[in-house]
Amino acid sequence: MKIGVARVSARDHHPEAQEDALRAAGCEKIFTGKASGKLARRPDLGKALLVAREGS
Repeated sequence: MKIGVARVSARDHHPEAQEDALRAAGCEKIFTGKASGKLARRPDLGKALLVAREGS
């Protein structure tokens, strides 16, 4: 299973184009996050890694 992570840096930005590209690349699960580039935490990436680790 392909897993994708879409991220935009500002709350007023829209991740739809990234999500569309990930779907076109065959991603079955997509996690989306909105966070500043300054933040070290990436909860969307953490969720994607957990799913990948579990193999679900």
